[in-house]
Amino acid sequence: MKRIYAFLVVTLLFASVICSGCTKETTDAGATPAPDNSTTASNDATVDVNGEPTEPAEPEVEPVTITMMAVGDMLMHGGASVPALQADGTYNYDYLFANVLDEIQAADIAVVNQEVVFGGNEKGNIGYPCFNVRTEQGDALVKAGFDVVLHATNHTMDQGAIGIHNTLDFWKNNYPDTTVLGIHENEESYNTVNIMEVDGIKVALLNYTYGLNGFNLPANEPYLVDLMNEWSTDKMEADLKYANENADFVVVFPHWGTEYVLAETEQEAQWAQFFADNGADLIIATHPHVVQPVKWITGANGNETLVYYSLGNFVSIQYYNFSMLGGMAQVSITKDATGTYISEYDMDFVVTHYTAGRVAVTTYMLDDYTSELAATHAILVEPTEKYMNVNAGYPFTVEGLKNLSEQICPDLADY
Repeated sequence: MKRIYAFLVVTLLFASVICSGCTKETTDAGATPAPDNSTTASNDATVDVNGEPTEPAEPEVEPVTITMMAVGDMLMHGGASVPALQADGTYNYDYLFANVLDEIQAADIAVVNQEVVFGGNEKGNIGYPCFNVRTEQGDALVKAGFDVVLHATNHTMDQGAIGIHNTLDFWKNNYPDTTVLGIHENEESYNTVNIMEVDGIKVALLNYTYGLNGFNLPANEPYLVDLMNEWSTDKMEADLKYANENADFVVVFPHWGTEYVLAETEQEAQWAQFFADNGADLIIATHPHVVQPVKWITGANGNETLVYYSLGNFVSIQYYNFSMLGGMAQVSITKDATGTYISEYDMDFVVTHYTAGRVAVTTYMLDDYTSELAATHAILVEPTEKYMNVNAGYPFTVEGLKNLSEQICPDLADY
């Protein structure tokens, strides 16, 4: 019995060894092995040549850059709509953008200042002083490639509260993806800051106007238009605070200044400082109907803010030669491991072109504008003596327009 028992013991021990070998082979073949606890370094750490633990490397952040392009006032005098009327009675405004489509569509965010409202097609096209334009002009904006439309201007109340509501209804019912700034249908919208996200960069967009040409907002609808005055500073500060806390980059589009003044005014500089002090990274302004300088200013927290004091007109039927020169802001916004900032900026210049009888109304890049085109411009023959006296110092020629751009923006006009 002892021999049999000994034999059984030996047999069991041998089987155990064999089975142990089988288990290892199975693990090597694909089963998850038990964790090796022989090292004391954590999975997130590395060791140097001496075996000392080191801090894990920070993950690399790939820089991302997006582009923003902005143009000035769509100042739609009645005459600017003459070419829109088609033979079949319909309206088409594509002619306004036909010569600058490449620049508009190349931008990740394309912005336009819609100076006048779409107050109702039944009103027709109305010029100065209380403007209105048909909604087909809005169709052309979208078709051209504009993503953001600024509506807070001094002409926003030209057709009353119903004009604002009709404008909002047009955008909501036809182009809900277009970002509309500066006007609101209710209190909730008024208290909402628009933030666009493009390629992972969150850009806050704010639009305010200095006034409404003497019109007052209805007492029951004080939220219709974003205003920029001493009574609205608390609202603007709250908007900017929210924007800085929830976006990577903050842009303010103010409608400000004094018409036909080629340099920034003291009032513009004060408002620019207010926006910079409250965290704006970029300011692009409209209203003076002429181009004004581009400058950097420093905010209260030491941040640098780029200011385009005025882009002038994109389209108008005005008689001052210098109002025919407009600006197209070009800004590159980069986000990397250090933060989000302006990595490049420029000003391209444009020319409003219209002929006698308004047979042609359009805008050209100044680079593409020719002496032959300039010779056909109605501004050379139509202005009264009042305008001609002023225009004498600003010749309407290709060379004169280029000289003017160099006078206003010497660092950005490279002709």
